[in-house]
Amino acid sequence: MMTKKEFRSITIPEGLYIQFKKILESDGTYTSVSEIIREALRQYLKNKGDVMSK
Repeated sequence: MMTKKEFRSITIPEGLYIQFKKILESDGTYTSVSEIIREALRQYLKNKGDVMSK
């Protein structure tokens, strides 16, 4: 039995990916580019007033 995935894929411009990759390599806080993007999107939603649980 297959379970429904609760994730979606998106594409981002190469330039943004490179910037996130540089943050990943220099910061040490994050384990993946995806983690950085998830955190940035959560912060964006929080600033917009749409709080989303992790």
